[in-house]
Amino acid sequence: MGTSEAERRKLILEAAKRLLCHYGPHKTTIAEIAREADIGVGSVYLEFASKEAIIGELSELEHAGILEAMQDAAAKKKARDASFADQIAAVVDARVEMFLQRGTDGAHTKDLLHCVNPSVKDAHTRFEESERALIARLLREGNDAGELETAEADETAAAILRIYAAFAPPKVFLEPANEVRRMLRAVHEIVKFGVTRRGKRRRSAALPQPTFNRR
Repeated sequence: MGTSEAERRKLILEAAKRLLCHYGPHKTTIAEIAREADIGVGSVYLEFASKEAIIGELSELEHAGILEAMQDAAAKKKARDASFADQIAAVVDARVEMFLQRGTDGAHTKDLLHCVNPSVKDAHTRFEESERALIARLLREGNDAGELETAEADETAAAILRIYAAFAPPKVFLEPANEVRRMLRAVHEIVKFGVTRRGKRRRSAALPQPTFNRR
C-alpha cells in the first residue's frame, strides 16, 4: 500500500525536525531529509518547493503550539474566575515555559523559534501579531469589566510585550530557567499594577517594601 500525501508530508516534517533540531538549518540538506524519512528526494519536492519551505512550516507549527498553550492558560484562569491581570500573567507564563522547554529539546530546536533564517523570522513575526492580539483582547475585556484601566488596548498590548521582551528568544535562552522564572514573577507584579484600575490596586507581598535608615 502506497503512502498518502498527508502521510508523506508528515514523514518529511518529522524527519526534518529531527535533523534540524540536532544539526541546525544550515547543516541539513534536502537529501539528508529524504534519507531520514526513507523516501526519494523527488518525493520531498512533491510536498515542498525548498528546504526553506520545510523550515517555515516547522517554525509555524512550533509557534502555533506555543500560542495554543497561551490561549489554554488564559481559558483555564478565566474558568477559575481569575482576574484579567492574572490571565495575562498566565498567558506570558505559558509562553515562557514553552520557550524554556524548546530550549532543552535539542541543540538547535530553538532555531525554529528565533534565528537569522528568513522563514523563521516570518513565522515569528506572525506569532508576535497573534500574541499581541490575544493580550489586547484580554485588556479590552478587562476594561469592559471595570477591572483594568488602559487607554488603547492594542498599543498597551504591544508595550506589555516589549516589557516582556527579555523573556522571549533569544534572551530567554541565556539565563538559567529558575532565574528566568524568578525575574518573570517580579515583572508580573509591575505589569499588574500598571494595568489594574485605580481603587482595585493593592500592594503585593511579592514586591519589596521600601526601607529607610533612621538616624
